[in-house]
Amino acid sequence: MSEDMIKTIRGLLASGKGNPKRLRDIIEIVKTGEPIVMSDYRYIQDLLESPNGTDTGQTQAIPQPKKDVSLELLRVRLAEGQISIEEFRVLKKALTEEE
Repeated sequence: MSEDMIKTIRGLLASGKGNPKRLRDIIEIVKTGEPIVMSDYRYIQDLLESPNGTDTGQTQAIPQPKKDVSLELLRVRLAEGQISIEEFRVLKKALTEEE
């Protein structure tokens, strides 16, 4: 169950849906083995069911440029230990040089 939940939340992060900080916080809670609170569970369900994946309680979200989404994904991968800090720096430099 927890691995499925983590994969689901990572999918939301990768697609740019929801609040990245809140989703990362939920991942950390799930990793510790603690149950998530009902409001977080409903939040994830709402994002999955929402056609545009934005928070229903938020004002209109400003679309982020693709580069910002890519950097956010790199940060998530670094935080989860999927890449090293050196790999992060190289990839970040490559993304920011494309401007």
